[in-house]
Amino acid sequence: MFIGIVFVVASALLLMGAAPRLNWIILLAVGTLLCVAGFVLLVMELLETWLSRGQKALVDGLQAG
Repeated sequence: MFIGIVFVVASALLLMGAAPRLNWIILLAVGTLLCVAGFVLLVMELLETWLSRGQKALVDGLQAG
């Protein structure tokens, strides 16, 4: 996600500097894709952690019973 944010900021800076149109569009697209991929991976990691805690609680409950 960090690299994606850097690419988005770089594309904004290129846009403000009136750089050739293609450069900032490519950087913006790549940066956006990297941000989305990082967000998806973060959500998947959080869900995996949450599910593993739920499984541990289930196993503990079954062992106690």
